Amino acid sequence: MRERFTNPFNNSKLKAILFFLLLATLFWALTKFSRQYTATATATIRYLNAPESTQVKDNSPEGIDFNLTTSGFEFLYYKFKRPIVNINLRNFHKKGSKEIVISKYELIGILSSQLKADIAIRNLRNDEITIGLDPLILKQVVIKANTKFTYKDGFRSLDSLKIEPDSVVLSGPASYLNEIDFVTTGLLSKDNIDKTFSQLVSIIGAKNAKVSIDPMKVNISLSVAEFSQKKVIVPIELINVPQGTIVKLIPKEVMVIFTVSVNDFKYVTANDFKLVCDFDKRNRNEDYIFISLEEYPLGIYNTELSAKKIDYLIFK
Repeated sequence: MRERFTNPFNNSKLKAILFFLLLATLFWALTKFSRQYTATATATIRYLNAPESTQVKDNSPEGIDFNLTTSGFEFLYYKFKRPIVNINLRNFHKKGSKEIVISKYELIGILSSQLKADIAIRNLRNDEITIGLDPLILKQVVIKANTKFTYKDGFRSLDSLKIEPDSVVLSGPASYLNEIDFVTTGLLSKDNIDKTFSQLVSIIGAKNAKVSIDPMKVNISLSVAEFSQKKVIVPIELINVPQGTIVKLIPKEVMVIFTVSVNDFKYVTANDFKLVCDFDKRNRNEDYIFISLEEYPLGIYNTELSAKKIDYLIFK
């Protein structure tokens, strides 16, 4: 026959023992933590009202270590929740100074006024604290676009990428801004481009939160057109020929091959080019002269000559 399980907590004597044990523990804790204790604590510093056109340097003290005397309950509270002490910098700043020095006695006064009245500040580990000030400045820097473009076959840009505005104004501590010469945009990626476009792009923010950028968005635009290859026959001009010397070029003209936008195709002619041979720079041993492209219209690409040098004959 199975034995019947008996719950020990149903025993009234055991319940009474546990109750008195819990009550004794509670009285012990109340007695223990009601006593006065002296121990080390740390307060977090929060700086307020930095002098005009300045910011607190990053290497300024972030906390104050001190001994406090208070009840065990209060001390336990400060162990779990670190106290915050506000320091009004304008109360201690001397005009023209690049730093603020707060003495030990001034710190004790700040702590005593902001912590609870039943807490006694016994000692500070810091004889003083020094808060460095960084002047706030404005700086204008250029914008560099971060782009990744591919064009549809036969298309390309007509001119360079345009960024409007082409610069931004940074504001922040001089120690950070002195190291910044430009800012970049977020990546603008486009594939198979076959038409002109314009798009707003965000500026990548500064690594330091104390630096602000204005504006944070710029407009990037690019003029795009379809291009085609064209060929024109251009006569060659011979220069620096001695007086009384007759020189015959063979041939007298060459073909110029280039790529031009479809919109400008009919407007670009041979008259827009100038080819020159300098007689003084001829190769006397092999009787040839190099051709130089001296003038050509804007907006053409991939320019080539059907010949880079030509022969010549001299008649005297």
